[in-house]
Amino acid sequence: MDLIRVAKVDRLRLKWAGDDVGERIGTLHLTTHHLIFTSPGVELWLGYPMIHSAVLVRPPRLQQRRDTATTFDDWVSAQAPAGGEEASSFCESENSSSGSGSSGKLAAWALEGAIKIRCHHFLFLTLRCEEVRQLYDVFATMKHLACVQSVDRLYAFSHREEMEEGAWTWGVYNPHEEYARMGVGSTSGAGQYWRFTDVNRGFALCPTYPPTLVVPAKISDTTLTYAAKYRSKCRLPVLCYLHPNQASMTRSSQPMVGLKQARSVQDEKLIEAILASSEPQGSAPRFNYDRNNIIIDARPTTNAVVNRAVGAGSENMEHYKRCRKVYLGIDNIHVMRDALNKVVEAIESPSDADRGVIARIQGAKTNWLRHIENILVGVKTIVQAIDVGHHVVVHCSDGWDRTAQLTSLAQLCLDPYYRSIRGFAVLVEKEWVSFGHQFTLRCGHMGHADRFKVSRAQTKRQEPQAAVAEPVSAPPDEESGSDRAEDANGGYEFLQTSTSMFGRFASKALRGVQSRISSAIQAASDNLDDLDDPDPFLADYPDLQANYVPANNNSNRHSNSSSSISSASTGNNHGGGFKFGRSKHDHETSPVFQQFLECVYQLWVQHPTMFEFNEELLLDLFYHLHSAQFGTFLGNNMKERTAANYSLNTPSVWTWVWRQITNDSDKYLNPLFGKDEQQQQQRVIVPDPSFIQYWSALFSCHDPTLKVKHETDTNSVSTRDL
Repeated sequence: MDLIRVAKVDRLRLKWAGDDVGERIGTLHLTTHHLIFTSPGVELWLGYPMIHSAVLVRPPRLQQRRDTATTFDDWVSAQAPAGGEEASSFCESENSSSGSGSSGKLAAWALEGAIKIRCHHFLFLTLRCEEVRQLYDVFATMKHLACVQSVDRLYAFSHREEMEEGAWTWGVYNPHEEYARMGVGSTSGAGQYWRFTDVNRGFALCPTYPPTLVVPAKISDTTLTYAAKYRSKCRLPVLCYLHPNQASMTRSSQPMVGLKQARSVQDEKLIEAILASSEPQGSAPRFNYDRNNIIIDARPTTNAVVNRAVGAGSENMEHYKRCRKVYLGIDNIHVMRDALNKVVEAIESPSDADRGVIARIQGAKTNWLRHIENILVGVKTIVQAIDVGHHVVVHCSDGWDRTAQLTSLAQLCLDPYYRSIRGFAVLVEKEWVSFGHQFTLRCGHMGHADRFKVSRAQTKRQEPQAAVAEPVSAPPDEESGSDRAEDANGGYEFLQTSTSMFGRFASKALRGVQSRISSAIQAASDNLDDLDDPDPFLADYPDLQANYVPANNNSNRHSNSSSSISSASTGNNHGGGFKFGRSKHDHETSPVFQQFLECVYQLWVQHPTMFEFNEELLLDLFYHLHSAQFGTFLGNNMKERTAANYSLNTPSVWTWVWRQITNDSDKYLNPLFGKDEQQQQQRVIVPDPSFIQYWSALFSCHDPTLKVKHETDTNSVSTRDL
């Protein structure tokens, strides 16, 4: 509670994009985990993790110098005109009940200041207060509570849901039951060629993999231990899906080939065993190796080749027989984040305010649908290969972003069970939660202080500002690859135009140095301008100034997991203070799971009778992906979740879904499901990448907490999707 500078603000003005009413006047409550706005006919609960970024726009009168005033009250008096109508207008509060004294004097022009908020779910808010001090207090409180130093400070660890008997809870996915459903462990069929292994018990082999893995029966645990060392982050090839026709889908990370073209005999034997898993011992190969079994590399070819310089790369097909390799050209997390930012800019564009949301996005060059198309093209390749009995091995860089997209979507197309509501929950738990998708990093649940900015009092030095370039991402790591072309700076054209490997990496290194220097120059320029033109309010809020990082004041709850997460995500900042440059944590955010949900939506539109669930389930999952209300979408891997005991300390999102179905059996049901008997006979569906569209309901903001009472109905309150 010590972080809450103001708990309640009366007569606050709220406006959100798409609201025909305009500004609404109501009361804002600031709690530990939510901003709550209430007004006649309107109620909005906004969790702090839902806030992507915010800007405090200072009122213009704060830009005037305070040459003679020694106190804040003196400064207020100095701003008032000497007399006449202007003086009375300045000193008159818009509403006498809002306060007296200096606050009343400020109220007439304080409304020109504002807090502009961008939310993860495409809700854009503008807040205005009648008192400038309240404006700063609200912004400071919001920043402090949105930027936490450990996951256990999020709402899920305070939000208690009763685990009702029969609810899905954390046990909705059981690896032994799910793989047994596919046939693993049976004495006949394809399942006899696979086995369960506990080689990763206690996360000893791979900290980002689940403890229970499924591997070829002929491969020993000793071989697995050596094979894991050859794969990035020790994410060796393991089974994720076994089709009834005995074809398999396995997932892994990139091999550590490097410039010396290193190889691993154990890894080659493991891949060979996977490709021969449906063939009895000693039998001839079922297919010609050069045109059937596939190793899928989700990255663009250039990225895979350039990663050799950092010791990684892609398989040398001279050592992997009976298969071929396919590059899908799906861009990395940084390109996807930039594309989404362009979508947001198009939605916010004031010049196209009269056009619809989708029309604005279509008019901008975001490449968003091109990225969705590339993913679906890859899914189609996998589905068609497995449907005719071929084996597929899928990986990207580290195997927890693009790989999860491809394997989960392919299974959705191949197996009708995953197109049921419960089956979809199992699919998400299996491919995303258990196999280590980094939800906390990719969604930015812990917030980023860099995204809470205060507008400068005035711009006096154009030269330093013109020299500042947008900071770029670090050299290729996990999912970064090498395709950060949009971050190029004209000062290094001689390196950026080079086609040599050295040229590309030297360019990135120099741009990285330039980014850090530019950030320092920007911060220094901001501070100098504030010295020349002091803000009597901002001086009382040093934690709102550029590059300030708050101290780590976490509680001791879940100390083991919290300390590790804090160290990894915030660079061990325990004392607070100022820093230069953007945090690496900020560069790890990306809409990976959002793209998965969008691809599911595309499949749902293309095959409307093949899914038990409807669009609303996908929209609610997207909302709670960022709400931090449930532990399902928190943490970066099972090791973190096990250490913090998520299953006991946080509720599962599937418990909430189960309750929604219990209270309203039709809430998530697709009325068209099973209507087409001819389609129901088709077990497999194939995506059509040429038929995709923008997800209108998503980009128009789906917020189940925003309640707007219709003017024609005074008795009921309904949710409005903006």
